[in-house]
Amino acid sequence: MKAAILTAPGNLVVKEVGTPPCPEGGLLVKTQACSICTTDAKMYHQGQRNLVYPRILGHEFSGVIAKSHTSSNSFEPGDRVQVAPGIGCGRCPACRRGTDNRCPHIGIFGFNYDGGFAEFVAIPERSVLGGGVNRIPEDTSFEEAALVEPLASCLNGQQQAGITGGDTVLILGAGPIGLLHARLARLKGAARILIAERMVNRLETADMAGAERIIDLNRESTAEVVKEESDGRGVDVILLACREAGLKHLLELLAPGGRMCLFSGLRAESAQGQLDANLIHYRELSITGAYGCTAAQNRAALELIASGQIDVSRLITRRLSLDEIGKGLGYTGRREGLKATIEF
Repeated sequence: MKAAILTAPGNLVVKEVGTPPCPEGGLLVKTQACSICTTDAKMYHQGQRNLVYPRILGHEFSGVIAKSHTSSNSFEPGDRVQVAPGIGCGRCPACRRGTDNRCPHIGIFGFNYDGGFAEFVAIPERSVLGGGVNRIPEDTSFEEAALVEPLASCLNGQQQAGITGGDTVLILGAGPIGLLHARLARLKGAARILIAERMVNRLETADMAGAERIIDLNRESTAEVVKEESDGRGVDVILLACREAGLKHLLELLAPGGRMCLFSGLRAESAQGQLDANLIHYRELSITGAYGCTAAQNRAALELIASGQIDVSRLITRRLSLDEIGKGLGYTGRREGLKATIEF
């Protein structure tokens, strides 16, 4: 089969390799679509903490079952499936609580298991038993199914932040994740949504979110807009969908009882800033992290897309072949558009 293999930062080669065998109790999936994540671009340029070389990247993928060795015959060749990236152990306290994204023994496609930038992907039994493999409804395309994982991660972040009806939500970043957060927050009943962005090309596509206010950071102050839009009260929720933010100043934008979700990992210089603990104390503020998604959240995200409640099709702004993956990683890393997808 043909695969894109990363052997070291900056060294990615597309070549013919052996097709992996179908694992005992698992599946062999013929890839149909694999979306490129900004994390893939980061891995290509500088690596990542969970990355093991050499590696076939790609954790946002869908395809058709080529072979099945599942004991229950729950999946058959020809089934259209989407695969959650995380593979929990199924035995630890986190997995037993349904928070398998926190499993200390977690495996991840495209990180420490070979992923979707290849013509075939081997799906281990642990993934099948943990609910990580989901049939794609007929009316949902492979491209749309490949975007289930980003939406599922947004579900995780918003559940951590506790978004409820009537909330005013501030989203930092109008990239694919920011737009998905906006649509999901609206579905959860948010009354007002504000999106802050600096990049001109993403300001131009931010209207997809249906937000009440797009904040152009090149000419507007987030603090002043928040004050204006909330009558001086502040926002109920802040979602970080960017890698640069001044956390200390963001806390000041929260209304009493406000919540801030650190959805995106921050650059070191932004992450090390001090917070005003007394502000958190007196205003009863909450700060939460969010990393990845659970198998259940992945399944719920597929249902949201398949039912038409969340439209992801407009987020795909470039389609490429596997041979063009270098162009796709550059396109994603430079944030030229929204989502690039490798089609097979």
